[in-house]
Amino acid sequence: MFGLFPLIAFGFGSPLMLWGLAAGSIPILIHLLHRRRYQTVPWAAMRFLLAATKKQSRRLKLEQLLLLLVRTMIVVCLALALARPTAETLGQYFQSEGPKHRIIVIDATLSMGSTTTGRTRFDRARELARQIVAGSRQGDAINLVRISESTPHVIIARPAYQSMAVIEEIEQLLLYDERVDASIVLKEVQDLLSLAPEIRRKEVYLITDLQASTWAPANSVEASRIRETLKTIGSRSQVVWLDVGDSNASNTAVTGLRIDNDFVLSGRPVRVAASLKNFSSIGASNQLVELMVDGQLTDTQRADLPAGQEVSVDFSPTFSDGEHRLNVRIAPDALPVDDVRSLVIPVRSELQVLLINGKPSGEPMGNATDFLKLALAPELPNRAFSSPMRPTVIRESELLGTDLSRYDCVFACNIAMFTEREAEVLRSYLEAGGGVVFCLGDQVRPDSYNQILHAEKQPILPARLIERTGDPRKKEVAFTFDPGEFNHPILQPFAGNANAGLELTKTFVYFKAEVDADRGAEVALGFSSGDPAIVDAPYGRGRVVLVTTSVDREWSTWAVWGHSLIPLMHETVNYAVSGRWKDRDVLVGQPLQCHVGLRAMDTPAVLHLPNGDTKQLQPSADGRNITSEPTATSGFHKIVLGPPANRTDWFAVNVDTQESDLTSLQSEDLRTELMPGIEFRYLTEWEEATASNGEQVRVISTGTGFSRSLLFAAMALLLVEQLMAWNFVAGAGLLLAFAMGSLTLNAYQWDSWVGAGLAAVIIVSLVALVLKFRPVLRLG
Repeated sequence: MFGLFPLIAFGFGSPLMLWGLAAGSIPILIHLLHRRRYQTVPWAAMRFLLAATKKQSRRLKLEQLLLLLVRTMIVVCLALALARPTAETLGQYFQSEGPKHRIIVIDATLSMGSTTTGRTRFDRARELARQIVAGSRQGDAINLVRISESTPHVIIARPAYQSMAVIEEIEQLLLYDERVDASIVLKEVQDLLSLAPEIRRKEVYLITDLQASTWAPANSVEASRIRETLKTIGSRSQVVWLDVGDSNASNTAVTGLRIDNDFVLSGRPVRVAASLKNFSSIGASNQLVELMVDGQLTDTQRADLPAGQEVSVDFSPTFSDGEHRLNVRIAPDALPVDDVRSLVIPVRSELQVLLINGKPSGEPMGNATDFLKLALAPELPNRAFSSPMRPTVIRESELLGTDLSRYDCVFACNIAMFTEREAEVLRSYLEAGGGVVFCLGDQVRPDSYNQILHAEKQPILPARLIERTGDPRKKEVAFTFDPGEFNHPILQPFAGNANAGLELTKTFVYFKAEVDADRGAEVALGFSSGDPAIVDAPYGRGRVVLVTTSVDREWSTWAVWGHSLIPLMHETVNYAVSGRWKDRDVLVGQPLQCHVGLRAMDTPAVLHLPNGDTKQLQPSADGRNITSEPTATSGFHKIVLGPPANRTDWFAVNVDTQESDLTSLQSEDLRTELMPGIEFRYLTEWEEATASNGEQVRVISTGTGFSRSLLFAAMALLLVEQLMAWNFVAGAGLLLAFAMGSLTLNAYQWDSWVGAGLAAVIIVSLVALVLKFRPVLRLG
């Protein structure tokens, strides 16, 4: 029997509203209360009137009953609409003709740019999407979603009923060099299933290459979210996977590019290391690797790339002063976007270092900065050593009048105290990537340092000063340096170099300090007493270094024992200035940021993209930084700052190499790992799900499938009732017109109960009209 008729399961989203059906008895009660009560009085002339009206009595009663029925149905339809009736139909009877709510999801991540037979996977995905849309019937609703890091993910947010409009949006979709957390996009797809509630058939089409790093990421939290969201989507819709990937795809990529130092000195060779990885199962030999500098081919190497392994290729170029754009590339393959990797290299002929003298003295080498200046730029005979450091000394009173942006690093030596304004200038300098080194001494007032430089909201110092330890007059009590394992970047050059004299240096006085480990501060060098000697911490894009003793001859022997002071101060400067070029190398999906400083808050900025497009950028709320939107493509970007900054900052944007591995999931992986126990369809070519292919088609109820139809019916019956009360024939004709029109417009979604209801309305309307015109028909 079920083979002939569909099995229908009814339900209500708000069953309590069914109590409103009792209101359907109100028209009947009104009718009964207003029945005419009369008394029979015999009258001879009345017999002729009764004979004349007897023929029409039955018709009049029927008209009244039909009008009463219409009024009752108005209330019933309203009550049922509020109760949100639902119905789930099992089987395939008449289902291929019903309207569908289709959500088309197209993967637009980096791996979809892989080319096969002259077309990218993304091109094929768009073609499949066009086929799905072209095969949609009138009344189908369509949403379009893009899997990408760039927003918006939902391209068509409101269900579209015009196929051409959807196809136009598909044609305009762009492929980006991104990877994405797919669970974020799937959550938006889940939300879209609540749209178009009057359409019970929900279908989600996932057109993707099923790359493992996207759908089964190594991040367990991300992978769990993807599985849970797919489970929810699968319970509310028919999920169709359209695989455009290639299980035999191979790829080779440049996975890394780095230099030994954070900055490079002009005219000196620098080691450039490029990492290459072969993601295929077949090795590649004698591969050409090219080094490009500022768009010009500079050097080439040859490399063998074993299957599944990563190798390193080194270059040793020299650069002139300025910022240089460097990239390494290999021969293009099926996924050309990861065959090149870029880097912005700042090259300096010298480093400008500002020394702030907190203890002026008329004696030779008596200033707080004298020994430090000599250590940074030693005056050696015959120029045996040429230092790149160019120190400039100022008094502490000159700090506010000095443009710190001209300097790569600032040393504050034995300054008694700082004002709030001076602290604010240092904060701005650090946020821009500058390096600040605080060297203490006998002038320092620790309470002032803690109050101004170690404030709770924006602490600059990486440690809180406690008290002074030691006595410079008691030379017999001394502390030595404890470098530990030489792990910190400042100390790494001293590892294995016993003649550097670092561990032989004696310190007589220092300040105890409590390190702020919670904000990333760490001890670079300690004392034999266990207290920190050098502490550093990040601040904005820059770094702060605290030396808890002095760099003169009052508190320590290292000023006169220059073997340790010279290399240690040089390494401190190199480490402190590393933040100035931080964030010039970013991944696709990250924003670009440059600092404009306090004096250039209104600086105009223009972002130049690799494809030649430009965008105007606005400064942040505080006016100090300019930040772009998240990047979407790889290559060199630049931000041009107008006056008063007048500079150009280059950025290297590279792809996330997780997308370079084209390993993809198979249909069995979907069943066992991604969607276990959930029904779905897996296709490599588009085909409609019809009864002829032998697959079961599910119809998922949204819970509010018929409310809108019932509200429309109530509105139509209101019009019919008004007209029928005035002219029964005209009202019955209007009712018949509504029924016929509804049947015609909904013919494609005909099912048993809707068809039976429409047929009943048509039959009743026809009967009413026949009864009305029966006398006319008899005369004819």
